Amino acid sequence: MQVLSEYKKKLYKHLISFFTVFDVVIIGGNISGSCAAINAAKNGADVVLIERNKEMINPPHCGEGIADVTYDYLEFGKVGCKKNQINNIKINVSGLKEYNLKLKKHYIYIFDRNFAEKELLKRAEKNGVELILGKRMSDFNPPDEVILDRKKIKGKVIIDASGISCRVGQKIGLNTKLKPEDVGVCIQSRVKSNFSGDKIQLWFHKPYAPFGYAWVFPKNNNTANIGFGIPGGLKLDLEELLNNYIKFVTNNDYQILNTFRSCVPSAHPIEKLVKNNVMIVGDAARLSNPATGAGFHNAFFSGSLAGLIASKYVRGEFPSLNEYQVAMQKNISRLIKFYHNKSMLKTEEDFIKAYKKAFSILSILNKISPGIFQNHVVKILNRDFNILKKYMR
Repeated sequence: MQVLSEYKKKLYKHLISFFTVFDVVIIGGNISGSCAAINAAKNGADVVLIERNKEMINPPHCGEGIADVTYDYLEFGKVGCKKNQINNIKINVSGLKEYNLKLKKHYIYIFDRNFAEKELLKRAEKNGVELILGKRMSDFNPPDEVILDRKKIKGKVIIDASGISCRVGQKIGLNTKLKPEDVGVCIQSRVKSNFSGDKIQLWFHKPYAPFGYAWVFPKNNNTANIGFGIPGGLKLDLEELLNNYIKFVTNNDYQILNTFRSCVPSAHPIEKLVKNNVMIVGDAARLSNPATGAGFHNAFFSGSLAGLIASKYVRGEFPSLNEYQVAMQKNISRLIKFYHNKSMLKTEEDFIKAYKKAFSILSILNKISPGIFQNHVVKILNRDFNILKKYMR
């Protein structure tokens, strides 16, 4: 009898290790995934986060720009995350027109994203999130079973933060396919040279970034992230384009420290972000700006919001997860508008004309009252912060 009892204990222990049930299972440990994990766990949910990389990618596949209010909201300064404050933006449209904008009151920060991502994972673990790093989701069996090699994990709520691949979304039948032109193809180098440390430089369209834009985001006076993003499907030599742009902005006096290539969605957002017990966040939901590729704020916001609502759902405070869909609707509508505006630019003439018009208006507003546009942007971001505070109660 004693032997049988011990056998049952071992069998039970084996089954538990093979098949574990959590309130919330998050696929992807980038910004949206880690923010979802932190907020779900803080609100009492039992959370596991699965990230295929053992360590966050360094250098990060990102220009590393962030709005000052988002940086402050996430309290990155309190934990020593380095930043460089940008006071000026120089914009050139195809060599035909140049605009200079001065930032007052609110700023763009070029921050240490790798440090920030590690910090968010630390916060998640401190709040009780189980981190499974270096393991890839090999399969998903709807509605709730995540398979990792030989281990199976079940979740009452599944949050897909898997990035552009949208792996869970594919499995539950969402239309996750992207047309080539709806993928932003990016290449960026970390470059050592002499830079104006307080100025971002942007170049739209040819010769350096056909139908896209190139950037110089200075980390300080000696180092900058220099890269560009263009629509997919263009048969171009990306390295040659990037090297030409680097030579141009550095007067051919530079040292390349590292280079990466990546893809970001510049697509119509997935309109249905909830299906049964699955929520889609960040790049998986195509929540980056189709016109600029900027996605940090929406990744942080959608992930944080999904985590809060998931925790309330498992506690029985909401009858469904559709609360997330409702709360995200304004952001989705805004991105749809950007996408339709971008889709109307069919020719080079359309592209140049649209951007010259947009930056001319922005330049005039900046000269008359530098705070008007910035205050409008900050108002939108603060609306998102207030939504999060509402669900934290």
